[in-house]
Amino acid sequence: MKQKTQTRLIELILSEGAMSRSEMARRLSVSSSLITEVTVELIEKGILYESGYKNTPGKGRRNQLLDVDISYGFAMGAGLYANILSVGLCTIRGDTLSHRIINLPENATGEYIISEGLRAGREILSDCHIPVSKLFGLGICLLRSDLKYLGLSDSESPEIPGIPESLPILIEPADRIISYSASTFTPVNPEGMYVFGCGRVVRNLSVCACGAASSP
Repeated sequence: MKQKTQTRLIELILSEGAMSRSEMARRLSVSSSLITEVTVELIEKGILYESGYKNTPGKGRRNQLLDVDISYGFAMGAGLYANILSVGLCTIRGDTLSHRIINLPENATGEYIISEGLRAGREILSDCHIPVSKLFGLGICLLRSDLKYLGLSDSESPEIPGIPESLPILIEPADRIISYSASTFTPVNPEGMYVFGCGRVVRNLSVCACGAASSP
C-alpha cells in the first residue's frame, strides 16, 4: 500500500506541481497518516522538499506545499531512428538541459553507434557539470529490431559496455511510437527520440525511490 501510494504521489506531483499533504490525501483517497509517512521518507531521500506555503480560507491558515526536487537526479535518454542518433539530458520534470544530434553513416556498425552515444553522453554531463552519480537511469528508445543490430540483449535492462552496472538501463520500444505516428499521419521526429528514453526513466523514478534501483 505504501509503495503504491509513493508511486502515485510522485506521478501526481510531477503532473500537477506542488501541493499540500491534505490535498495529496484527498486526491489519492488515502489517509493523512499514510501521506505523512510516505512524504517523510521521500523528503529524507531528497526526492521531495518543502517548497513554500499556500494560504487557505479562514483564520489565516497556511498549508505547507511539497514539490519534487529536480536536483535529486536526472534522466539520460538516447534515441535511434532513420540513421539519426539523439542523446539528451532531462530533469525529473522532463525539461531538456542539453542534447546532441548525430547523423550516422549508413554503414555505421552497432559498436560505432554505441561509442558515439557514450561520447555524446559524456560531453553533455561535462557541459552541464553533472556527475554520473546524479543520473537515476538511462533510457534508450529504438525499434526492437535494432537491439540485435547494436549487439544488445532483448531484456528489461541490457548491459552496455562503458555504462556503470549501478545505472539502470531501460528500453522504450519505438515501434508503438512509430505506429501511432503512422495512424495519425504525423511524421516521426528522429531528433526528439531521446525524449521518449528520458520519459521511460522518469516513469521508473518511483522504482528508484523504493530502493529497487540504485539511488543517486
